[in-house]
Amino acid sequence: MSRSDPLDLCGICHVLPEAITIFDTSDPAYPVAFVNHAFEELTGFSGAEVDGNSILRFFDESDAPRVLGSVGDALRNGRPQHLAAIGLRRDGTRFDSELSLARLPLPDGETMYVVALQRDVSRREEELRALAVQRDRLLEHLETAPLGILALDSVLNGIAIIDARRSNMPLVYVNAAFERLTGYTAEEVLGQSWGFLHAANHDAVTAAAIEAAIAERKETRMEALQFRKDGSHFWVELSLSPVFDDDGQPTHYLAIQADISERKEAVSRLEQLSLELRRNRDDLTSILNQFACATLIVDGNGMVTFASASCEAVLALSPSQVTGQIWPNLLPLPASTVAELWQNLNAPPAGRKSVQLGWSDEAGAEHWTECSIKDDPRDPSRRIAVVYDVTELYRLRQRLEARTRGALIGDSEPMQRLHRLIADIARGTWTVLIEGETGSGKELVARAVHDGGPRKQGPFVAVNSAGLSESLLASQLFGHRKGAFTGATCDQQGYFEAASGGTLFLDEIGDLPLSMQASLLRVLQEREVTRLGETRPRPVDVRVIAASHKDLAAEVRAGRFREDLLFRLRVARITVPPLRNRRTDIPLLVEHFLRDACSQAGKSLSGLAPETLQSLLSYEWPGNVRELKSCVDYAVICAAGPRVHPDELPPELRQACLSAPAEPFPAYPGDEADERSRILAALNATRGNRSQAAKRLGISRATFYRRLRDLELNVDD
Repeated sequence: MSRSDPLDLCGICHVLPEAITIFDTSDPAYPVAFVNHAFEELTGFSGAEVDGNSILRFFDESDAPRVLGSVGDALRNGRPQHLAAIGLRRDGTRFDSELSLARLPLPDGETMYVVALQRDVSRREEELRALAVQRDRLLEHLETAPLGILALDSVLNGIAIIDARRSNMPLVYVNAAFERLTGYTAEEVLGQSWGFLHAANHDAVTAAAIEAAIAERKETRMEALQFRKDGSHFWVELSLSPVFDDDGQPTHYLAIQADISERKEAVSRLEQLSLELRRNRDDLTSILNQFACATLIVDGNGMVTFASASCEAVLALSPSQVTGQIWPNLLPLPASTVAELWQNLNAPPAGRKSVQLGWSDEAGAEHWTECSIKDDPRDPSRRIAVVYDVTELYRLRQRLEARTRGALIGDSEPMQRLHRLIADIARGTWTVLIEGETGSGKELVARAVHDGGPRKQGPFVAVNSAGLSESLLASQLFGHRKGAFTGATCDQQGYFEAASGGTLFLDEIGDLPLSMQASLLRVLQEREVTRLGETRPRPVDVRVIAASHKDLAAEVRAGRFREDLLFRLRVARITVPPLRNRRTDIPLLVEHFLRDACSQAGKSLSGLAPETLQSLLSYEWPGNVRELKSCVDYAVICAAGPRVHPDELPPELRQACLSAPAEPFPAYPGDEADERSRILAALNATRGNRSQAAKRLGISRATFYRRLRDLELNVDD
């Protein structure tokens, strides 16, 4: 078949004994799209030789207008057309043939193909021509030589001669083939009225057509369903020809019956097969339309020749908008993505990979899909593109990343402000001062600034200033030369040089001795270091991020920190909120730490008991996130059941929570019934105020509204 049509008749048509040709009517030349083995045997042409040639190439040019006209009739009225035409063989010889033409519509109803069934009738036409000669000779001498008519018994087609000169128009002759076809003997029909033959042996429509032809004294030819003596039926091609005398009056009628039952059966089989193929194709299309993915068939030039109805939902385009378009250029995609789609279409199966496609439609809505490419098993030049809608998955991933950017977990309002500030500061290369309590995650913030900035490909070197020995501090920060001091056995670069091109994180900067603060100030101003034992300064390209749990302004007032160094460090400022100021993040942090601790301990816990989580929410957390992680690790070690209970928490936390007021508990995975009752209790305690209920439960308002929807709690404020 044509590579542009998803339908393939090859396997079925090759088993038929008649010559089958399928050609494309969308092209005025009517190019051949497929021939079966019977056609190759009949004409001597191979399938490869005829593919793409005009259908008229295989018929005598004198018959071209009639073939074209019959194709047009088949397309217009939808009924099969039959005609006789002279066929051409590969060796140049001609043969008489019969053609049956039927259209083959596509799924959208537009007819693109016509199926032609062809039979070699050379022998029959030769017999008819010989018969015509015999008929003329016979009728000319019928009265003087009646016995000559016996020669007609050797003809294969049924022949009957009617005497038109008598009023009842009796049958005066039938040959042996007539007797064989109808089951009547000559003795049973000779002398009987012509009406017996057409009224008893044909349907009413055929009988009326025969009567009209006799009344108009003209030659007629038709296909008719004829009945035998035993009541069975068969198809014939009936030719009725009048014979006139010198005065122009009909003397006889010659009726010739050619049995075409096999041809009609073959055409019927072909039409049934076409119907089944269309039904199977429609069934396949219906199945594809039910899938959540869009299915496209793409030809060797990248053009879409078929698109399932699910394109509407996945690509926001109807199948009619997709079909006929170049697939990689169909969507408003970046040039790099278009190039990747072309590469996937042209690559061998082993070299293909799924391509993520992201674009915005005319309304501004974002769409994200994934496209995978497969070979079409029916045509190696075509590809099948399967496109999956992953927009919701992408949005969920975005929300998850927003809640857990890097290792900074939380979606509370303080954390959202922190994330926005980190993103703004990360864009530049300013020196940054991070302040916050011990254990609040200052180093994680520093890493987030580094990872989100232009130096993320460079090193991130973290130094705990409080852990440096004062005697070797200059060497560790700035490096030294071999022999600069006792034990300096080789040249050694310092932390500033090690972080070149990246970020140097100086944690607990407030613990630096005053002597080193002056040296550090010079490095920040001049952007160069001098190793111990050297006099030549070395340029350094490094971003400095400093952190301290102390109030450096207070340290300046106390004389323990240089004011000019503070001004140099405090270009961009970040204050990390303590855990007690973002309690709504505690369930997320607990879930994260619990998963890691269970993996390390080899345990499988379903979560925390509600009263355990309430204890964690009530605690002040002087050690912040670091203390919370240690608490969860301790609880997992001590846990004896599927959930962590309050008595399995560290002693200091249990003691601190003894006097905590009992409040409803926030939601936690795995306890939906308890969660429903806790939410209802919180709403009841706050008289239906959702904001206050969310605060009472220790969760964000957005989370509270989401849980109301998930639990189908339709409660008004």
